[in-house]
Amino acid sequence: MMTTALALLAATLAAQPDEAPTMVRTEDIHMRDPWIMPHEDRYVLIGTTGDAWGVEGGGFAVFTSTDLREWTPHGQALELDDPPTWAAYQFWAPEMVERNGRFYLFYSGNSDHTRRGTGVATADGPLGPFRNLSNRPITPLEWECLDGHLFRDLDGAEYLIYVHEWVQCTIGEMWIQPIAEDYTALVGESTLLFKGGDAAWSNEVIDGPMMVVRDGRYHLFWSSFNPHTTEGGAYCVGVATSDSLLGPYVQSETPLVVGDGGHNCVFEGPEGRLYTCFHAPNRSPDERVRIHELLYEHGAWRLGPAVE
Repeated sequence: MMTTALALLAATLAAQPDEAPTMVRTEDIHMRDPWIMPHEDRYVLIGTTGDAWGVEGGGFAVFTSTDLREWTPHGQALELDDPPTWAAYQFWAPEMVERNGRFYLFYSGNSDHTRRGTGVATADGPLGPFRNLSNRPITPLEWECLDGHLFRDLDGAEYLIYVHEWVQCTIGEMWIQPIAEDYTALVGESTLLFKGGDAAWSNEVIDGPMMVVRDGRYHLFWSSFNPHTTEGGAYCVGVATSDSLLGPYVQSETPLVVGDGGHNCVFEGPEGRLYTCFHAPNRSPDERVRIHELLYEHGAWRLGPAVE
């Protein structure tokens, strides 16, 4: 039986075009890996929705808001290849960016004839429909990869930060590599940044990279499972910090997000303040979007008040 929140969301997405869309509260949005991008006078939210673990029904629902509290649903953002190429199911971790008036969606996918990878789709607007730039992912074809994150450095150079998945290499690995200007391929040398278990609060799992530059230092947020606690759930977010993009990185002593929440995004919100969003709890089908102010004080990050 559907929960009240799920029933509300299903009814909203099924609304006819000529009907006024139903507003949905943040805490009622069933979504993993939420990504929020400010655009013009509103915020765009996209994330993993539907059947994220199976072979059908998954995708990326997209919403807009003016206050980070109530959201208007706009349906699914990604238009699949027909017939499917590298991404046919298990659509995860969408991240949207705007470059020169076009919008790009970096996301992970899988198929029966490829390994999991991150690829790129593009659209004229933030609501889609997004269509794949290529019939193959941009991460190494021989690797199981996920959660590609586009990072633009202060000098304008762009990189993809991505995960070599622990299901293939036993201990998950965080990698970075320059990306071609048209986003169709990775170029140049790849660099291993760190591995799962390098932080006191992590195990072999690495996912959800998100890079922020503050005070001339590189702060890489990422998620794992705390092997030392199960109280409230073990999924969490910590931060790795370096004076150089390519490392070495020093891991935070404790997680930033605890209590079975993770895969965060960092974005600029009202009055130029920083915010983070993530899903919590991590267990399906109970995941919901959470938004908090993000504070940086004395060289350390901490969660601020929740947006309610």
